Amino acid sequence: MKLRLFFAVLAIAANALFGADQELLKLIPADAEFVAGIHAGQIRNSRFGQFLLDQIKSDDKNMEQFISMSGFDPRRDLDEMIVVAPGTLGAKRTLVAARGRFDQQKIQSFARTAANQTLTHNGVSLFAGDKANQGALAVLDGRTAVAGDMETVKAAIDRFKAGGVTSAEPKLLNRIAELSNRYDAWMISGSLARLAGDFRSPQVGGAMNNFTQAMDSVFGGVRFGPNVEVAAEATMRSDKDATAMVDVMKFIAGMIQLGSKDDKRAAEFSGLLDKMEVKASGTQFRMTLQIPEEMLEGMLKPVAVRKKPAI
Repeated sequence: MKLRLFFAVLAIAANALFGADQELLKLIPADAEFVAGIHAGQIRNSRFGQFLLDQIKSDDKNMEQFISMSGFDPRRDLDEMIVVAPGTLGAKRTLVAARGRFDQQKIQSFARTAANQTLTHNGVSLFAGDKANQGALAVLDGRTAVAGDMETVKAAIDRFKAGGVTSAEPKLLNRIAELSNRYDAWMISGSLARLAGDFRSPQVGGAMNNFTQAMDSVFGGVRFGPNVEVAAEATMRSDKDATAMVDVMKFIAGMIQLGSKDDKRAAEFSGLLDKMEVKASGTQFRMTLQIPEEMLEGMLKPVAVRKKPAI
C-alpha cells in the first residue's frame, strides 16, 4: 500500500505539472509512440504552477508521512518528468521517469517497508508490488528514478547502465526538442486513435472517432504565464481532413457556448472560445487558446470552496 502511495505521488505530480533532460531522453525505448513531459522547475516559478502545487495538500497526513519516510517532496524535489508508452497511455509498458533530488538510502529504506518484493537487476535495487500488480520502482542514482511495470523498469535500468544515446527515433527526438523548448508541459502521440480509443460523445462522437482515425500524429503543450496558453496540433491524412477538423472544433465550441448561458463561470469560459484560434495549413491542423490564470484557478478550485454559505 505504501509503495502504491509513491506511485500515486508521481502520478499527481505528472497530472498537476505535465522536460527534455538528456538523461531522461536516454531512457526512452525505441518503440515509444506516446511521450509527455513537464518542466517542473519552470512551472514552480509561475503563479498557476504554485496554485497547482498547493492542491497537493501539505496537511494531508498520508502525504506528510510519505515525505517524512522517503525524504522526497514532489512539490520541491521534482525537476523534470517524462511519461512514455508504446501506444495508449496507461497501457502495459508505460514508463514514468523523473529527474530531481532523491535520497537513495532513505527512499530505498521506505520502499523496502512498502514493497512485496525486493530484488536486484543489473546492480540496481528494484522494489515491486505483489504478483497481481507488478508495478515496480527503481532509484537509479541521486537524480533519477523510474517506475512502471516490472519488465519496463528492468529495460529502463539496462538503458541507463548502457549510457550512450537514446534508441528513440530521431524524428521523435526532434519533436520533443521543439515542444520542450516552447512549452512547460507537452505531449506527443503517434496515434490519437489509440490515445483516445474509447472516446464517445452522443453529439459529436461519431465525427470525432472518424477524425482521430484520420490523424497521423498529434502533439501540443501548455505554457504558463499571466495567460495560460494551450495549443494542439495534428497532422491529418489530407488537406480536406485538416479543413474539416477546423469545422468540427468550431462546432464543438458553439455547442459549449449554447450550453453555458445559465452558468456565469461557464459563460466566462465560453467567451474565451470566441478568441480560440483554429486553422488548417495543408495537412496540418492547429488550435490555440489563451486562458487567464485567475479564470483557471477559479475553475479548478473545489466546489465546496467556491460555494457561498446559504443565508
